[in-house]
Amino acid sequence: MKTRLLNLPNSISLLRLAAVPLVAWLILQQHWVAACLLFFAAAASDAIDGLLARWLDQTTPLGAALDSVADKALSLVTLVLLTQAGAIPLWVTVAILLRDSVIVLGALGYRGVAGHLEIHPTWLGKTHMFAAFAMLALVLGTLADLLALGAWQGPMFAAAFGIAVASGVQYVWIWGGKARRERRSAVFKAGSEGLDQ
Repeated sequence: MKTRLLNLPNSISLLRLAAVPLVAWLILQQHWVAACLLFFAAAASDAIDGLLARWLDQTTPLGAALDSVADKALSLVTLVLLTQAGAIPLWVTVAILLRDSVIVLGALGYRGVAGHLEIHPTWLGKTHMFAAFAMLALVLGTLADLLALGAWQGPMFAAAFGIAVASGVQYVWIWGGKARRERRSAVFKAGSEGLDQ
């Protein structure tokens, strides 16, 4: 069991999670080149551990949880700190944070209604994650003088904002529909049991 828990993909996810405080410190110290390179490496490791888990047939519930936590920690910490540094508009950050909060609260609410929870990322949700990571990487690259976005910054922020809002609305629609079906099923089941008695 120990070997299975500490397999290679899970170890990479743990390293990505461990890199989050260092990325945060580098941003706070405005060591932009180092922060950018470490963020790039951590983001790339997200694709690597997923591929390794599938190729080596080492997918585990722990690995999936570690992957999600590491991704969220890296993206949200970087997002908040870059916003604090004035590199990302507040309205973009608020949209992304609200989107994540709505999804978490909606999932918890659904579990309260249905008694179970199965999360399957949508294509729009995956697009949001890619757009958010791309935005963070491009902003860090600009701050490190490795890139020059110039006039593209405005459209990039607008796209990230729009995708976050659309993804949040989609999840509200999906979870709302599931909750309504669960309620109807519960009412129908209660009515059937009443008739049987």
